[in-house]
Amino acid sequence: MAYEAVSVRKLLEERGYTIISVVEQKKGLAHLSIGKVNAKDRSIMYREVSTMLKAGVGITQAVDIAAETPNRKLKAVMREVYKSLENGFPLSVAMSGHPKTFPEVEIGVIRAGEATGNLSKVLDELSVTTARTAEFISRVRGAMIYPAFILVVMVIVGFVILTRVIPPIKDIFESTGSDLPISTQMLLAFTDFLINQWYYLIAIIVGLVVAVKLFTLTRAGKDTVSYLALNFPIFGGLTREVYLARFNRTLALLIGAGVPIIESVDIIADSTTNTIFTRSLKQLRTSLEQGAAISSTLQKSRYFPKLMTQLLLVGQQSGDLGGSASTLAEYFETEVDAKLRTFSSLVEPFIIVLLGGAVGFIVISVLQPIYNLTGQF
Repeated sequence: MAYEAVSVRKLLEERGYTIISVVEQKKGLAHLSIGKVNAKDRSIMYREVSTMLKAGVGITQAVDIAAETPNRKLKAVMREVYKSLENGFPLSVAMSGHPKTFPEVEIGVIRAGEATGNLSKVLDELSVTTARTAEFISRVRGAMIYPAFILVVMVIVGFVILTRVIPPIKDIFESTGSDLPISTQMLLAFTDFLINQWYYLIAIIVGLVVAVKLFTLTRAGKDTVSYLALNFPIFGGLTREVYLARFNRTLALLIGAGVPIIESVDIIADSTTNTIFTRSLKQLRTSLEQGAAISSTLQKSRYFPKLMTQLLLVGQQSGDLGGSASTLAEYFETEVDAKLRTFSSLVEPFIIVLLGGAVGFIVISVLQPIYNLTGQF
């Protein structure tokens, strides 16, 4: 979240600045800009700034140059970051005013780079990690697009058949006055509902969407969604490993940048959307403050496998926690890729069976009364 006056004063005093006054800057036009800043855009920007810093360009000028980007939203945000740098703010503070563009994790890494004097190196690592994470998430989403697309096409085709093809056949059946099989009656009743009472279906769908949305805004709703995400059949294991991969990748980045372990865990907890994982990480932070080993808390949760807790413990004891986290991130990313390939190989025959069942039901429902009718002659 953006820094308030008290937070800015405290942060700058910790960095040795003498504070005369802190005045809230008026909100610029960045929030009005059209477009979206994704991880790939940020990765390119970090790499450009890092390259210029290595070449001896000052941070203010580097940001000014990097602001010349095709992405209009990022360009507007970087203009405001540049103005903040001109006013004497550190890069991390300038970026923290745009939480919708720059995640707290990335700001924390940059803050650590400023404190250690290794900003160019940290930005390099941030660029690589951000790009790798974006590619990983893209693969996960890409694997879900195909089955979703097929299901949408099925719904559209089914709707056209039920509303355009079935009604004329219905008139023929009714003109014969013969008794219709149960399956045919169900098909015709559903067709009649779609044509004449479709607004009820729309109202039900909208009502369900609104109800679910409102429920997910409550704590109980967030907990329920988080639990289902981690435990739903087939998808639960995949979701868990996606979270574990991102946790370890982010932890490796923060530790590598020089962020203390307690602060690293706190930053990751605040950036995690799953409430179950967030609570586990908050408990981990408390345990670390009390001097406990990293594995002693994580192993109490069934969502953190023993392999992970033991490797992190070894890394903590050997002084290479970042290396252990990086190894685990690669392991879980590989596991996710393998599960996605398995999922893709299984979902296609499942969709074919589902589509065949729907088409078969319609065909049988239409042909059976015709067969019965011809059998009477």
